[in-house]
Amino acid sequence: MKRVCVSLVAGITAATGLLTIPTAPAQSATSVPNAGKGPAAAAAASAAKKIVGMSAPADLWGQRIKEVGSCGVEARRVFASLQSNGRSQSTLIEQAVDSGMMPVISYKVPDVETLNDGGYDSWLKATRTYLDSLDTPVTVTFWHEPYGDLDPADFRAGSQKFLDLVKSADIKVGPILNGWLLDNKVADFASFTSKSLLTQWDFVAVDSYQNGTAENPGTRLPARAIPLLATWLDNQGFPDKQIGIGEYNGFTGSAIKAAGEAVLSTPEVWFGLAWNSAAGDSKYAPLTGDRLTEYQNTKADTRAARDTGC
Repeated sequence: MKRVCVSLVAGITAATGLLTIPTAPAQSATSVPNAGKGPAAAAAASAAKKIVGMSAPADLWGQRIKEVGSCGVEARRVFASLQSNGRSQSTLIEQAVDSGMMPVISYKVPDVETLNDGGYDSWLKATRTYLDSLDTPVTVTFWHEPYGDLDPADFRAGSQKFLDLVKSADIKVGPILNGWLLDNKVADFASFTSKSLLTQWDFVAVDSYQNGTAENPGTRLPARAIPLLATWLDNQGFPDKQIGIGEYNGFTGSAIKAAGEAVLSTPEVWFGLAWNSAAGDSKYAPLTGDRLTEYQNTKADTRAARDTGC
């Protein structure tokens, strides 16, 4: 798919504080990962409704839902540690499912070497059995944002384990990588992938935030990661690979607006979740004022799915 030049995008972003991407027509279809390849697949992805979601701590989830409004919150981020019975964070996962939301689950493991040596194979199979029993689409990620935590080779091996033992028709498996690496550490970003993994993954996602501080916001908006990732995937030979945003946030309403527009208008994007944590937990949260309004505008857009809480 033809892309806007990344350097041009960066320049526009720095100059205006807003990333503009052509708008896709609104349709009623639900996004389906990897429906095929080529122009037909791209057209189908463009027409699909986008999944807009949110990440917030369990003890604040109810409050955050009241603040943002439940209508259009179609996905919930869940952070889990792999367990032998496969039911890590089952309460939160089932709350999401019961609310009509797609769980976007990030799993870590007690010991990566044990995982790659097969010591958790039964745990992974139990996880697949449990998630399949929900009879609804979920996404699964192994060790989100691995840069600085894991050796790339260990991450790739662990990712293959999740693909081999967890992936199923309803369980879509893909990474959530460090989006900022696409700014100036692209080789490091690529080291956590391989041609084989890119072929097998149902989606490739990143977390993306605005640089700077609330007092001095930077010019690198969270939206930038979407065209950068899409272009990178094009260059790897995967122009139709579905894209996800596991977390996004920024310091200004315009940053949240730009991120929402990038999610809504980029054909390959499947889901995009705003990070809406507790004051003190993140310099970007909670969503308030015009930042909250722009997130609400994103999930109210006709290009977004609105099947939950409406």
